[in-house]
Amino acid sequence: MTTSPGSALDPAAPLLDADAARHYRTVTRRALGRPAPGGTGAGPLAAFVLTHPLAEHTVAALAAGHGPYSLVHLAQEIEVHHPPRPGAPLDASAALDAVRLEPKGTRLVLTTTLTDPATGAAQARLTAHILLVGLRTAEPHGTLVPMAAVRQESPGDPVSRDLGIDREWIADYGHAAGDLNPVHLDPDAAREAGFDDVIAHGMSLVALAVEEAAERYADGDTDRVLAVGARFARPVLPGEGTALDLTPSAAGDTVAFTVRSGGAAAVKGGWLRLGPAAGADR
Repeated sequence: MTTSPGSALDPAAPLLDADAARHYRTVTRRALGRPAPGGTGAGPLAAFVLTHPLAEHTVAALAAGHGPYSLVHLAQEIEVHHPPRPGAPLDASAALDAVRLEPKGTRLVLTTTLTDPATGAAQARLTAHILLVGLRTAEPHGTLVPMAAVRQESPGDPVSRDLGIDREWIADYGHAAGDLNPVHLDPDAAREAGFDDVIAHGMSLVALAVEEAAERYADGDTDRVLAVGARFARPVLPGEGTALDLTPSAAGDTVAFTVRSGGAAAVKGGWLRLGPAAGADR
């Protein structure tokens, strides 16, 4: 297992101050047609934004010297033990739990963890499944554990909402999240990578699901989203016609979601676990 410690507050990423957290959520919510958020909660996607630079560094270190490759984000899980608070000091670590060679390249399971530097207590744990297409020289180890799935025995009424995904929103989200990969910003770079146009960030679609689910089922409080997971099935292009489908459980503690674009599922197997409202019995 390869472990890389580092600061979560990497200079390449936006600091988790109150203004940056609010800006990130405000930009995200624009694609839902919703106004800027109330309150000060940052939500579970703040943990992804903070750890993303360290995750990128860890993958780049594994691939260094092995030739060109392209990275495909296959799936992501986030579990929050304590919601990150703007201005609070945090440490981060990254571990490659599994590496497996496949016909198209190398598949990784990468775990990043946010901890409280004073106590060492875990604040959030993130697990990503990644395929490095074209790279087959890494040393295999570990076991690929399937992503979690949520089965709703008694689903509630499904709802659907159209999403406003355009080039401007994709670019604004990338700057707010600190993910400036050219395939999201530059049409020429996207075409060189095999896409017809720039593509939306996969985690931006998850962020939309978190915001909409919180509005509908958690009184707008994204900090009540304690865990989220999803698999990425296909890219989303601007102006393609994209919709978010949500299905709450009858008990109100989980929400299943799918993102459809261009007539096919772009994000599937999505789920969120909700905690009780502040002051409610646990």
